[in-house]
Amino acid sequence: MVQDIIAIGSGCIDHLSIVTHTDDGWEQCGVPLVQGGGLAATGATAIARLGGNVELWGIVGDDYHGQMIRTELERDGVDITQMPVIAGYRSPCSYIEVDSETGERTIYGSGFDRRPTDLDSLFDPARARHARAMLVTGFIPEVATAAAKQIHANGGKVVADLFRVDGPVSEMVHHVDALILPEFAVEPLVGAFDIPRALAVLADLGGSMPTFTVGPKGSYYLAEGVVYHCPAFQIRAVDTTGCGDSFHGAFTYAMAKGFDQHEAIRFSSAVAGLKATKLGGRSGLPTLEAVTQFMSERPDEARARKLEDGALA
Repeated sequence: MVQDIIAIGSGCIDHLSIVTHTDDGWEQCGVPLVQGGGLAATGATAIARLGGNVELWGIVGDDYHGQMIRTELERDGVDITQMPVIAGYRSPCSYIEVDSETGERTIYGSGFDRRPTDLDSLFDPARARHARAMLVTGFIPEVATAAAKQIHANGGKVVADLFRVDGPVSEMVHHVDALILPEFAVEPLVGAFDIPRALAVLADLGGSMPTFTVGPKGSYYLAEGVVYHCPAFQIRAVDTTGCGDSFHGAFTYAMAKGFDQHEAIRFSSAVAGLKATKLGGRSGLPTLEAVTQFMSERPDEARARKLEDGALA
């Protein structure tokens, strides 16, 4: 059975530690935490924690990390029937240092560029025909493109978690409704840090809901030709690992549930904010009840406003 939501992309295992700067110039690592990570895998986990029915299209190796990835996803309620185990493939992992004062992280990845030669043949785009929403990454862009066409045929929505829009994903981006990119993608896209102009470029590619996330400053997005700024919820950040992944997952969940764009942005901001309050990309992923309560307790926070004069907040 096809789930309501599909996420396309592999997972990994994160090794995280909070780093404290000592008075004598050294860095002290705290007790490490090991848990699953990855763009689509964490996005899918966010969806499952919210109560969404989601399946993940990805791969793992027949190694210890691969077993951990599958076990964690299955424990959180993610359907992994479309996540084959590849003999001899080494599952990717990350080593992440988290600054104790800011919650910002430095990531060292290993194995993310390794792919089986027959990767595309492992997945059937026609499965997406009956899904309501889909989260895509740069993992298998040809398959994601074909799946996006299937889901659009039945009125579903496609959300993309990308860092750029050229190269292997250049065709896929024309079939995405919500292109959601991080702020560091703005300047390479238009030659300057001009978010309104960059949003217009994303819209020209075909996306009806282009967005740039800007960390603690929230997000900027285009809705019916108007640029909006949605401030972030005010929280004390412990670790920003997985905030973008959780935002994308929450937005995809919101699309499946029929939220409008403004509602989806604020909802996703709440999910990402709650995630940031705990160490690890998944430790802080909230339930729908927790998100609803969090938002109701902060009725005036994270309210989007039109960018009237073009000046960024």
